[in-house]
Amino acid sequence: MGISPRVHFFDKYGKIEKIPYRKFERLLNADKDVFYPKYSSERVKCSISYVEMENRQAINIIHCDYLIITFNENGQLDTNKHAQGTALMFQSIDLLGNLNNITYLQPVIAQKQYRQDFIWQANQQEINAIVKQIFSKK
Repeated sequence: MGISPRVHFFDKYGKIEKIPYRKFERLLNADKDVFYPKYSSERVKCSISYVEMENRQAINIIHCDYLIITFNENGQLDTNKHAQGTALMFQSIDLLGNLNNITYLQPVIAQKQYRQDFIWQANQQEINAIVKQIFSKK
């Protein structure tokens, strides 16, 4: 028994594509050898599902994260946009929230901007497509 991450991209028409996790990791690390020409200059919906496995078979989806990945004109990760998203994610951590005598809005603003630009919420049709991909027998 173990946990296996599964990555899927949704193109602008809503078509799902399974992405190898190691290739996805390399993409996020800005590896110049990893590119997706068909997603050039696009913002692509990405789901990362954490799947419980038993005997190499998926038995349960534990959690899903939904990100928006921005690609540059070469189909590689747009590193500037990715860095902006990472910065907003860290800025949204409210370290001063325990101080009762001040109102600090920066984390609230950063979190709102991060949610608007870098994450998405899957609809039922997209969830069904992810589930079908994960549990399909090959």
